[in-house]
Amino acid sequence: MDRHANLPDDPAECHRLLLAAHQESVQLQQRVAELDRVLDETAASYEELRQEHAVTLEQLAWYKRWVYGRRRERIVEGEGQQHLFDLDPEGTPEEPNHAELQPPQQEAAAHRRRRRKRQLDLSRLPHHRHELDLPEAEKTCSCCGRAKDRIGEDLTKILEYQPAKLEVHEHVRPKYACRYCKNGVSSPPPPPRPIARGIAGPGLISQIVVSKFGDHLPLYRQEDIFVRHGIHLPRSTLCDWVRAAGDLLQPLCDLQRRQVLQSPVMWTDDTPVKVMVGGEEGTRQGRFWTYVGNDEHPYSVYDFTLSRSRDGPQEFLKAFRGYLHADAYAGYDAIYLGSGNEIVEVACWAHARRKFFDARKNYPREAHHVLEWIRQLYDVEDRARELSVAARHEMRRVEAEPVLDKLEVYLAGLERSVLPKSAFAKAIAYARNQWEALRRYTEDGRLTIDNNVSERTLRHQAIGRKNWLFLGSEAAGPRAAVLYTILAGAKRHRIEPWGYVRELLLRLHVDDPRLEEMLPDRWAAAHPEAVLTYRLEESRRKAAAQRDRRSRRRTLANARRR
Repeated sequence: MDRHANLPDDPAECHRLLLAAHQESVQLQQRVAELDRVLDETAASYEELRQEHAVTLEQLAWYKRWVYGRRRERIVEGEGQQHLFDLDPEGTPEEPNHAELQPPQQEAAAHRRRRRKRQLDLSRLPHHRHELDLPEAEKTCSCCGRAKDRIGEDLTKILEYQPAKLEVHEHVRPKYACRYCKNGVSSPPPPPRPIARGIAGPGLISQIVVSKFGDHLPLYRQEDIFVRHGIHLPRSTLCDWVRAAGDLLQPLCDLQRRQVLQSPVMWTDDTPVKVMVGGEEGTRQGRFWTYVGNDEHPYSVYDFTLSRSRDGPQEFLKAFRGYLHADAYAGYDAIYLGSGNEIVEVACWAHARRKFFDARKNYPREAHHVLEWIRQLYDVEDRARELSVAARHEMRRVEAEPVLDKLEVYLAGLERSVLPKSAFAKAIAYARNQWEALRRYTEDGRLTIDNNVSERTLRHQAIGRKNWLFLGSEAAGPRAAVLYTILAGAKRHRIEPWGYVRELLLRLHVDDPRLEEMLPDRWAAAHPEAVLTYRLEESRRKAAAQRDRRSRRRTLANARRR
């Protein structure tokens, strides 16, 4: 059957059919275009949802690690995975040949042999001798009936504890007068007290300050402790004594501040703290800032502000000129630009590494590649730690700068191939935006690869705010900064804090002009008996053990490459 047999012969009808077919074709094209647009929007929406889903998974993994996981940013490697990417295979310095690798059994045995028997130093404690003797009947020999002779003795030492006690010291000052001339009364001067006409002695105020700002005991807990010792000291009274101590120690804090500002290298960081302001607002978030000087200016000074605006560090650093180690907080940018290049930014590789560490789940190969290069940078720092400033600078130039060059090229190539909203993309953007400042530590041997020294200094506040929770008023912030500065100096130089603060209170009470003698480094040199040597020895042992572990790891990596 002919398929064209049903077609009309009338031109008008044919024209009508063609017009209808054309209209239908146009409608179909419009529908296809609409479907293409919907499909493109759906694909774009799907891609956006996929990226948001990936970002959400990264955030969920970060929160789960923060709540349940370890805080330590350590990568546990498998067998044979150390140092996947060489610094320079031909020029990498090898460890000395005398550091031979030991089998695990021999290494463990050597470690047991090196372990010293721990003995307590009891020489500084008072000793009480107790004679324990036999009854008279047992001093006679049961065989011959003669008296037994004393042929020696056994000594048993028991370390006992007596709770702290409060004492009342009554200072009697006789008065003298001439009964005939009646020209006045003479008496000796009153004993020195930190607070004029106050009942608190220097030892008691020192104990309260050290307990609050060194041992992180809130005043309400100290109030309960003093009740156990036999007296109720209200919290309001303790607050008054702390305020008086802060006022007395303010000149020494100001001197340390001037000393830190003379340092050519400084480390700084900040941490939040709640502040009671009353009224409808209730609390506000204040900030403690730390400023750490170098070895020639070995002081750690705190400042307090009611906000994180740049006004706080800008005011503190207006007289500073030199290198400033800090994080990527935008408030520092105006300080760098406004100083006329006299304040030079040095960024922190620990911050940059942390971002790549948090992003390693979604981009494991790329993230571990970057983390490996960063570890090589830290290995260079580990070997350069004990060198002079000039030698450290030269080692960084020879070994660290080639790694930084390769890392810069690698990050530039990755920036165009990762999801723009992912944590890994943000880590790359952070590193590339800070790249010049991240490389700056190689310019001078006095600089450090990270800003960890200031973060460690802020542990005082981080631990303290978990106990006392908030500052009671706006005025308490600057006062706390002063007292934290004094105790940070004692901790940095390993001084027994109670005796140090007690002497400071006595000397500053009488406006002693020799403030330089009270600086923690000079006071420690003049009072070696007050230096806590066990802390010094402990830190040296830990540092030596860490250097040994890293040295064995590098030696093993070199042996595998050969």
